[in-house]
Amino acid sequence: MSVFNRKSRHENHEALLDQSLYTVPGTDTTITWADCVEGILVNGATGSGKSSGVGRTTALAMLKANFGFLVLCAKPDERRKWEGYIKAAGREKDMVIFDKASGLQFNFLKYELERYGDGAGDVFNANNALMNLNEQNRQYQSGGSNNNEERFWDNALRYLISMTILLLTMAGEEVSIFNMRKLVANSFSKEEADYYISLINTISTEENIDDDEREQAVEEQEEMQESNYFLRILSRVQGTEFKNEEDIEDVELLEDYWLNEFAGLSERSRSIVVASFMGIIAPFMNRGILKRQFASGLSPELLPENIIAKKSVVLCDFPIKEYGLAGIFASIIIKSVFQGAMERRKIEEEADPKPVCLWIDEAQNYINPQVDALFQATARSSWVSTVMITQNLNGLYPLMGNNQPQARTKSLLGNLNLKFFASNSDYETNHWAAEMIGKELVDLDNLSVSKDMEFSKTKNQQLMNRIQPDLFTTLKTGRKANKYKVETVVFKAGKTWGKKKANYALVEFDQRN
Repeated sequence: MSVFNRKSRHENHEALLDQSLYTVPGTDTTITWADCVEGILVNGATGSGKSSGVGRTTALAMLKANFGFLVLCAKPDERRKWEGYIKAAGREKDMVIFDKASGLQFNFLKYELERYGDGAGDVFNANNALMNLNEQNRQYQSGGSNNNEERFWDNALRYLISMTILLLTMAGEEVSIFNMRKLVANSFSKEEADYYISLINTISTEENIDDDEREQAVEEQEEMQESNYFLRILSRVQGTEFKNEEDIEDVELLEDYWLNEFAGLSERSRSIVVASFMGIIAPFMNRGILKRQFASGLSPELLPENIIAKKSVVLCDFPIKEYGLAGIFASIIIKSVFQGAMERRKIEEEADPKPVCLWIDEAQNYINPQVDALFQATARSSWVSTVMITQNLNGLYPLMGNNQPQARTKSLLGNLNLKFFASNSDYETNHWAAEMIGKELVDLDNLSVSKDMEFSKTKNQQLMNRIQPDLFTTLKTGRKANKYKVETVVFKAGKTWGKKKANYALVEFDQRN
């Protein structure tokens, strides 16, 4: 293909983003595909109508435009609500329900090692999937503290996971949570490694050794292999004749790590690293959704690539109130894999490209400060519309760790360019929204009275907020009492609204439409 044709094709794809999705009620301003792929934030207190107002309108418009979806269902009624949206949009054939009863499975480690693309099979990516879960669990349980000592143990843990995945891969074993646990649990201590090495030396040495001694060493080595999963896997790798130089180097690396470096750790250090590893995989070992649906198996209906190719609408239905931390893990796993797949997306190679939506209501439960910030910074080029619906800034700060949580929160939300603010009583959120919308010069009349009771009036201009923060506390919240009207302030840099061409608008969404 010529440079000219590639450029034309790129320009044609960019032109598609100018298509209108819907017109904001009460204005002549349209929300386009381009607005969507630059990210959407819907903010408002519980009961403010943010989901049933702007959320419902946006979801239906995207469904009718044939967008693909990954929807994280945080609340027990979320799936039922989305099934109604999907039916109203005529998209029933595209719906995929991923829940406890679906029978679908998503071994994310297997996916990372077997997916398409240049990075397929990269141990680092599979390792990173587990480490992200470790970080998410830390944020959820303890507010995301991350001191120097934790980073040290994280590095040791990361290396253990890498060597575990590499050993299983080179042995031709399935990389699953079960196999990883068996391998680490059966790995050698320093004394066991030294004894095993002595047996191998006795068997392989060319020196004169009593036949009975050599035969006894062979029997002991075979017995160890038969009873020890780790040793069977290591021996299989050692007994394979690799010809690729990189594979040969990896075998040497594995032998050195498992028989010297890891085995030689002090008892305290080894116990800390192993306990950290077991802590990550523990949720997948207990009876429940993580063991049944995320530890093994890989259903094609859940492949992120099919959300693009088939315009699938995948409802990940593991509500937090029902499944607790396991439900959070389930959604985070599929969300993280989805984000990685979308970053590899090549729009120019698609015959019928459409944006894909990552829909996250109750977003405060699923945010990963590093992954989400990096992803959102480039989501537009992958045509991914991230929709985050959440209550307020203060609900996000604890998830951002101890290192500048306010700045990290505002940086992430700043990359969600289209913002809707519903009724809210959170002081900081309301002031943040008002400051973002900006200030304007306002004419003020000053009336003064002299001692002779003579009145005089002067005028001056003062820079004031276009919207006062307390406005957000007075917005209508829908339901019958408000005639099902939900008031929302909409804002997007570079967009103007109404006859005054202001950078914001106060609009109404009807919950019944």
